[in-house]
Amino acid sequence: MKAAALEDRARARVVESHPAAANRLPEPLPVEWFADIKPQLDGMWLIKRLLPSQGLALVYGHPGSGKSFFALDIALHVSLGWEWASRRVKQGLVVYVGAEGGAGLRNRLAAFRIQHNIEGEIPFALIPTPIDMQDPNADTGRLAETVRAAALKSGAVPALVIIDTLSKTFGGGKENTDDMATYIANCQRIASEFDCLVMPVHHRPKDAESIEPRGHGSLKGGVDTVILIEAGKTKCAEVTKQKDGEIGERFLFNLGVVELGVDEDGDPVTSCVVEHTATNMNPVVSPFAQAVGKLSVGNRLVYEQLGELIEAAGEPVPADIPDTEINRDWVCRVVSLEAWRDKSISAAGTEAGHNRDSGKRAFNRALPALRKAGIARVWNDWAWITHQL
Repeated sequence: MKAAALEDRARARVVESHPAAANRLPEPLPVEWFADIKPQLDGMWLIKRLLPSQGLALVYGHPGSGKSFFALDIALHVSLGWEWASRRVKQGLVVYVGAEGGAGLRNRLAAFRIQHNIEGEIPFALIPTPIDMQDPNADTGRLAETVRAAALKSGAVPALVIIDTLSKTFGGGKENTDDMATYIANCQRIASEFDCLVMPVHHRPKDAESIEPRGHGSLKGGVDTVILIEAGKTKCAEVTKQKDGEIGERFLFNLGVVELGVDEDGDPVTSCVVEHTATNMNPVVSPFAQAVGKLSVGNRLVYEQLGELIEAAGEPVPADIPDTEINRDWVCRVVSLEAWRDKSISAAGTEAGHNRDSGKRAFNRALPALRKAGIARVWNDWAWITHQL
């Protein structure tokens, strides 16, 4: 039996049982029947194998990482229908909510126009003001009306809405609470209404060791694609979540300077544009150096005492230390565990507010941390730094 006939019969039964409810029956939800469902082969990607054509994506990073430049570069490529990083792009209207740094955003847009010699209008609209996307009754409807108006004026189908930044559009909510779920739901309302992608730009926690987006876990859980932007001489965008594609892909880019003109004092005014590159100009940092760099102040003190002791009184590696415990290609000298402990305790006791008891506690905390990080090893009564040359 046809789906429509089934729906009509079900509705009739309800009316017969409850005649007074006939005028209060809600409109039924859309239904797709098993035999009618076909695979979706086309139109899945806004940027091929990177950003889906519908849903939510997230770009985030530390201040100064280039995350807003990266998001704006994607926005303008989508608006123009240009390939991005050699990937096909579905062209459409882009609405960019520039909730912070309106003047800077205008200059970045001008720099892109100059750099690429663009003339005339393109389907790109900037909203240069903060809005509230967290409160259920706040600006979600206004944003939808603005997107509709921009689509009507440009004649283009909405493809991408970028919200820069999440924190400036979070209203009175608190990012580390369930308020984040409401924010995500409001973004999804826009994505669903226009069958487009909504992409907030967000911050990374101030703790540099964390690679998760700042805020409640519902943020990362509620989006389809997550892209982390890492700062550096060469900046790196890494896909850390991809619902329907590969994770771990990286895109390198630099920021090229473009001169826009001169100010009232005759000084040059500049901005930057994204320049994609295959060359990473960042210095190579070994995993060992990274592990040392992450040590707390107290653990670093204990590590430094081990290094100083090895330099001053290190002994050749004893033959009875098994090869499974020590890499003799890297390590040539060791010291006694007791001597390292005494030196660390004495060093801690020289600092204000410390004594030998606090020094002992500091060493006992540091030793397992250094071993877990792979920085120091201990076997019987011997201790060494794992990557000593």
